[in-house]
Amino acid sequence: MPFTELIADVESRRKKLSVFTHRPEVDLGEHLGSRHVEVEFESLPGPEYGEFVVVSEDGEYVGSVDLAALDRLVDPEIHDPGSRELVEADFRYLLDILDDTVFSALDRRRLLAASREIEDRALRVGTGTLVAGFQRLSVFESQMEVYLNLASATDLDVHVFGDADWEPPELPGITVHASDDPDVTETWFVAFDGGGDPWYECALVAREVGDGRYEGFWTYDPSLVDRVFEEAGFTKATRGRSADSTPDDAHDC
Repeated sequence: MPFTELIADVESRRKKLSVFTHRPEVDLGEHLGSRHVEVEFESLPGPEYGEFVVVSEDGEYVGSVDLAALDRLVDPEIHDPGSRELVEADFRYLLDILDDTVFSALDRRRLLAASREIEDRALRVGTGTLVAGFQRLSVFESQMEVYLNLASATDLDVHVFGDADWEPPELPGITVHASDDPDVTETWFVAFDGGGDPWYECALVAREVGDGRYEGFWTYDPSLVDRVFEEAGFTKATRGRSADSTPDDAHDC
């Protein structure tokens, strides 16, 4: 299934944000950039009460966060996988309560911050398959050191995808796949299969919609993660092999 269809399917998983605020006119557009969430406002009884947001789905409570914390979605800090700062960052909790929500105003910084969370999970588990599509291999060049560290420090099977606008050197533990498929070259994706444990499965999919802006989602739903792997050309049977393996319908550069 093309990534565009996968994003369209996730759009039906609408979350509701109940905003408790002193300013009912507060604009969440700059925080969420999403057309796919329901937002309602509730007035707080007095200034002594802090503003916060409650997230729910299908009438069930998902989580809550200070309204000011949503600024982390606008300008998140970038930390390397394995760093203490990444583990303790509020951004990780925001990803958790807002997963399976399609956002329509993502930029590269927010995508990179979300990618780091997935890469960090892969590093800490240390086994399994990690796939990443950077649209163009020249974009991967700036992230090459991070992925070399992931490959050298773990038993991960690491695969990178992108348009062949740059030829990387030999990368131990990493298989690079050149692709001219628009579904790959127009999509930023990162997915980790959990090393066999569904609890750790996670993925990010974002489609470029123009001028450096993206529409997409991140997820911890194993069924969605499986679909991301399938679109990248991997079946469950072909995950976790050595880095010399090639997924279905993919071509090494």
